Amino acid sequence: MKRVVNKLEKSKIEVLCQIEENEWKELQEKAFKALAKNVQIKGFRKGHVPEEMARKHVSQGEIINKAVNDAIQPAFTEVLQEEKIQPFAQPTVDVTKVSDTELELKFVIITRPEVSLGEYKGLGVEKATVEVSESEIDEAISRLVAQNASLNVVERPAKTGDTVVLDFVGTIDGKEFDGGKADNYSLELGSNSFVPGFEDQLVGVSAGETKDVVVTFPTQYVPELAGKEATFKCTVHEVKEKVLPEVNEDLIADLQIEGVTNVEQLRENQRNTLLANKDTQAKNAQLDAIVNKIVENSTIEIADEIIKDEVAAMKENMKKSIEQRGLTFEQYLQITGKNEEDLEKELSVDAKKNISAFLCLDKVASVEGITVTKEEIEQEFEKIAQQYSMPVEQVKEILGKDLNRFASELRSRKINEFIVTNNSK
Repeated sequence: MKRVVNKLEKSKIEVLCQIEENEWKELQEKAFKALAKNVQIKGFRKGHVPEEMARKHVSQGEIINKAVNDAIQPAFTEVLQEEKIQPFAQPTVDVTKVSDTELELKFVIITRPEVSLGEYKGLGVEKATVEVSESEIDEAISRLVAQNASLNVVERPAKTGDTVVLDFVGTIDGKEFDGGKADNYSLELGSNSFVPGFEDQLVGVSAGETKDVVVTFPTQYVPELAGKEATFKCTVHEVKEKVLPEVNEDLIADLQIEGVTNVEQLRENQRNTLLANKDTQAKNAQLDAIVNKIVENSTIEIADEIIKDEVAAMKENMKKSIEQRGLTFEQYLQITGKNEEDLEKELSVDAKKNISAFLCLDKVASVEGITVTKEEIEQEFEKIAQQYSMPVEQVKEILGKDLNRFASELRSRKINEFIVTNNSK
């Protein structure tokens, strides 16, 4: 196969492939035989029609079309192997010449973008100092208290903060709608978990009462309900008051926090937890700032196709996440007031940022010789085994199924450690 290789901008390579005439003839003959097997003529079994008769039922256009499709993958594989090209994104292929005697294919292959590193050491990015105030510890303990609150039935009208157990049926223009009905539903008044105005109208109701709650759905909502007025017939069965436990040794025993047996130890535990969380956030912010500076200092051109591929992957992951929350992608767009084009523009910004960061850090690793050895992988397996009290062989069985990914994660960690060490104040 003759070919001409041309380097284009943004790490693209154009390869023109001229299929040899005899090879092209063979491909057409194979294509005809494959198509002939599907020819059906009365008096002959399928696949056993004589060649002369089959040719009358298979057009040259069909033969050419199949032969071209059959030629693409082998030609592309040969180009990659012979030219030692590693694609970085989905390539394109065009048929530039085709006839009974010739076939020319044009591949445009996008390779890894070239990175020209600027300054990537000595950038002096400081990690923020973290502190925890007494009021933050109070808030953390208040959250623990709230999580361990009990609900007691009361014989009085409901107040904000109470939980009401109710049945409700929603109607629009007198007709029920999907998702507007529930029995024995527990709703905390003031939690803002329902349509705005719904919970407020239940303040003051008592057990045994029935009340019509009228609300208007927001304009940014699922299309079938957006902006419409609905009436919910609500029947209240119980009103429950939230009772917060005292911060004492009984609560501490219920919390079952290792090493915590009194209030003083609880405060110290929460202080350390908050400090650890803030420190992690500060480290992540420092790492992001360093990476951003390295990218800013570097020169890199990314083909639009690479960004489009990344956006498509990000959008697909987003759709799966949205569906897991019980919404369709279309409903999500309606609720957020976005259209698909706007969303893709937003994602493309993140996609370019992510790809640029990955390529620059990978270049740093290449320049600095940052790799992961077999010994380091073994050490990491042993560390994980100790952490989770598991046999090393079991850890290897679980994580070793995708060893390349595991090694890649270790390498990324080493790269991050390197850039933080070499760029901190």
